[in-house]
Amino acid sequence: MSFSLLSPLLLLGLLGLGLPVLAHLLGRERPQKLRFAALRFVAPHDPVVSQRRSIRDWPLLLIRLLLLLVLVVVLARPVVGSEAEVTVLAEPHDAVVLLDASASMELRADSRGRSDRELARERLETLLEAMPPGSRIGLVISDPQVPQVELGELDQSVATIRARVDDWTRAGERPGGWTLAEALPRALGLLGERQGDRPRIIYAIGDPTGGGLGSLPEVAGEAVTIVPIPTRGRPGQAAPEPPEHVGLRELTWAPAPELDPRALRVSAIAHRFGGGDNQLEVSAALIIGDEEVARTQVTLSANGDAPIEFVHTPVSAADVQPLRARIELVDRPDDPLTIDDRRQLWLIGQDEIDVLIVNGDPSDTRVNDEIFFFATALGSETSAMEIRGLAPDQLEDQLREGDPLADVDVLVLANVRAPGPEQTAKILTRVEQGMGLWISVGDRVSASEYNERFTTLLPLLLREAVYTGTAPGRTEARSEGLAPISLAHPIFTSMTTGEGGDLDLGATATKRMFLLEPDARRGADIALAFTSGAPALITRDRGAGRVALLTTTLDRDWSDLPLRPGFVPLVIRTVQWLADAGGVGTTGSLQIGASKSLARSTPYTVYTPNGEPLPIAPEAAGEPARFTRTDAPGHYRAVPNEGEDDSASAEFFVVEIDPRESDTTAIAVAGAELEGEAGTVTIYAPRWRELALLVLVLLGLESLVRWWLGRTRAPR
Repeated sequence: MSFSLLSPLLLLGLLGLGLPVLAHLLGRERPQKLRFAALRFVAPHDPVVSQRRSIRDWPLLLIRLLLLLVLVVVLARPVVGSEAEVTVLAEPHDAVVLLDASASMELRADSRGRSDRELARERLETLLEAMPPGSRIGLVISDPQVPQVELGELDQSVATIRARVDDWTRAGERPGGWTLAEALPRALGLLGERQGDRPRIIYAIGDPTGGGLGSLPEVAGEAVTIVPIPTRGRPGQAAPEPPEHVGLRELTWAPAPELDPRALRVSAIAHRFGGGDNQLEVSAALIIGDEEVARTQVTLSANGDAPIEFVHTPVSAADVQPLRARIELVDRPDDPLTIDDRRQLWLIGQDEIDVLIVNGDPSDTRVNDEIFFFATALGSETSAMEIRGLAPDQLEDQLREGDPLADVDVLVLANVRAPGPEQTAKILTRVEQGMGLWISVGDRVSASEYNERFTTLLPLLLREAVYTGTAPGRTEARSEGLAPISLAHPIFTSMTTGEGGDLDLGATATKRMFLLEPDARRGADIALAFTSGAPALITRDRGAGRVALLTTTLDRDWSDLPLRPGFVPLVIRTVQWLADAGGVGTTGSLQIGASKSLARSTPYTVYTPNGEPLPIAPEAAGEPARFTRTDAPGHYRAVPNEGEDDSASAEFFVVEIDPRESDTTAIAVAGAELEGEAGTVTIYAPRWRELALLVLVLLGLESLVRWWLGRTRAPR
């Protein structure tokens, strides 16, 4: 922090401090003549005039000196400068500002109660003021509903960027549907190809969290440098810890026939992010419709979980479904992040999950069959699942003749050679519409064929199949184990560390695996990794659907994973996550910004959480209607415009924020290494306004002292 003056020459006015002293030395009171009778006996003499050399009224003099001093300093306009957390390349360059609009930016992390979103606006203004002349700049907000600002000359683009951000802010606190990592490809596309030696930079403004700036690489695309600008702290330094808050994890429900034929068990998990040694008491309520029907209290330790469970029994069988339900944290007005304090669901009978398994390596011996353990694991799930199997040739034949995937929620390709280009295109279309796809590798999988035909679907491209221990940098090993699962991945977000972060998979021994080509632009998430760090289970969102890739086999040929106790919950959770991508079906949960594919190719009216009716229609004949206005968390109801009974034809789904956005744990964000002259921006805060108020106070005090001195010296 530094102190400076905007008009230092005005300090010459301090020479005037001698004027009040001189006035006090030269000033004297006019003598007064007092007549009384004895004076007639005194002989008159010439008056003797003497100059007063001593200062009287010291309090008044000091006040006047201080008043003059402060007035001169005010005119010199003092400012306090502090180094901002913004690094800018000093030479002209092409830049795109990537502004984080995710839900975690709603955290009120500032001492004055400002959110990260407000702090990001301040960083943006500082950046725009510091951009060197001759640069070109554009804007991408990680909200698919907000149009981007194309790359343009600095003078014109700055005004457009400010207007676009103002419009976005006035639209309300809508958490965007993308994280920074998911919006990065859009920013790279905005930069375009490099022109000559002109530098290309992405200035990413976001919170210093693992899902925020921590998810971005240092360099992306073709030599595009990413400069992180944290809303809190500075790059290269540990960010200040955010205030603690409490959020809810995924909400689930299940019948409870052991209690009552109509009883429903509604469960959630509360998590405390941060905190000290004290125990925190939190109240949660179950709300059906708009009525609170039950309340409970749980105790949370620092970074701890607590299960929340309610049992609700409808009054009559007619009231069983559908019901709007939510669990909400109550009596927490000081929680700095309130957007994750509630979770919603529909209490409605769930559709069966239709799973189609294509067996690439069948065997007459059940334990040697490629899908035996996988199908057995799915069969152990108590919820309804319809499991069908096909041979690869049967799948290709049916894809040539028609669309066997029309009603499939999850397609599993278990060690299957890559289908033909025409068949692969149909699979791609169904994934785009909301179907889940699980690919497991094996001896029949060709990396080149899969990369060629599934290049737009694969989370990462396949490199080669290797025996563990033979990759560069590793010594020969008999097998390789699995690292603990990533609890931040949406497949496992409802789990707690108390359940065992490794799903009892730590002792897994894997002999062979497929290595993958790293590529941050594909937006893949690693759910499970080997101890070497190589991905074991990696996922990716594609359109309205999801894709999972297992880099080893589902049978015992390459790994003993199917024999581990954690294999069953791993399979069930992954299939449920793949099926819950917002595809065709009457129920489901999707994240803000995702699209929902409805069951029919007819016009619909979708009722939002606030009751607003939104008409939608299929984009083309024969295609299902798709709803994209998933702007707000809550309950949605889609009714076909065919005059049918609502209860029989309506489709129900909920929209939630990404549970990973609740994790606001601060991390150290590495600073960018820029080629060329670069520097940080200094922000100057004016301080003359406070001094101007002091001038008014001193004027009042001076008047008060003069009045008091005059009163004490008045003749009585």
